Amino acid sequence: MRTNRQNSIDINIKKSDYKNILTDKTANEWLKIGSKIPNPKPLFGSMWHQGEVGILFSNTGKGKSILAVQLADAISKGTPILGENTDKYKVLYFDFELSTKAFQKRYSKSNSELYTFSSDFIRIEIDRSKNLESKSLSFEQLIINSITIQALKNNTNVLIIDNITYLAASNEKSHEALELMKIILKLSREYGISILLIAHTPKRDIYSPIQLEDLAGSKALSNFVDICFCIGESIKGDNIRYIKQLKNRNYPIEYGQENVINCEIVKENSFLKFNMIGFGTEKEHLQAVKEDKRPYEAFELKNSGKTNVQIAKLMDVNEKTIRRWLKKLENGH
Repeated sequence: MRTNRQNSIDINIKKSDYKNILTDKTANEWLKIGSKIPNPKPLFGSMWHQGEVGILFSNTGKGKSILAVQLADAISKGTPILGENTDKYKVLYFDFELSTKAFQKRYSKSNSELYTFSSDFIRIEIDRSKNLESKSLSFEQLIINSITIQALKNNTNVLIIDNITYLAASNEKSHEALELMKIILKLSREYGISILLIAHTPKRDIYSPIQLEDLAGSKALSNFVDICFCIGESIKGDNIRYIKQLKNRNYPIEYGQENVINCEIVKENSFLKFNMIGFGTEKEHLQAVKEDKRPYEAFELKNSGKTNVQIAKLMDVNEKTIRRWLKKLENGH
């Protein structure tokens, strides 16, 4: 027997020409459907799996592109990377960073000693000989459309986009980042494509552990991706790095701040790459914060009979700072 509420819904639907795009099933039915779907295969061990959208980020010049190309190389060959398993897929690598010559120099000893990539590694760059202007589309929209065309044309399974600023020049603005992620997620979900976006951090405090908040546009971007991991610099050496997981929607985080992957950047057989040198804590790579001794000096000057104004002048700070320091010490902090 139909209720008045159900009849009212039917009337409203007819009036608005409403189309229901949602599907309802019992929780048990969803479990049965899910049990028949194969488990996603690994692209980078537990950090990135088939069908997931993720972000890899770091500060400028810390090896994002080196690790991204190494991932593309490993996935296209189905070989392990940094001790983590990969499954073999064709990879499209959208390189908006390096020129053709810069890429060649990075992956060769000379013009004749070139590294051999798999034929399933397709590198794509912007064709500057083509007209890059459109009356109806922005440059970023042209890039996104071209990425979709290339993905379908090559019948690919994995996309790596280096870097995200070419998709949304102002991805720090949440509304632009939101629109970008809608497009990326649609491409991934509609065609079953795994996508890794390379991103950067704004200037950050080198004394602190890396957080999701360090990702440019993080509030809008990190909410929508399945996974996020980063590269950190180290006080142990200019070529030393660590890899840390920050988000994994579908699996437990294996490489958090207490178990980061320690690496060194090396060039072997014409290939620039990350070499794993073990595991450790993030704290081992961070510069220790030096304790500020000035508040104690101000306290001693105060005890010697000097005024706050005199102390401020001697220490070249404003008087308000002196008051704050003294109050803190008086309160036992």
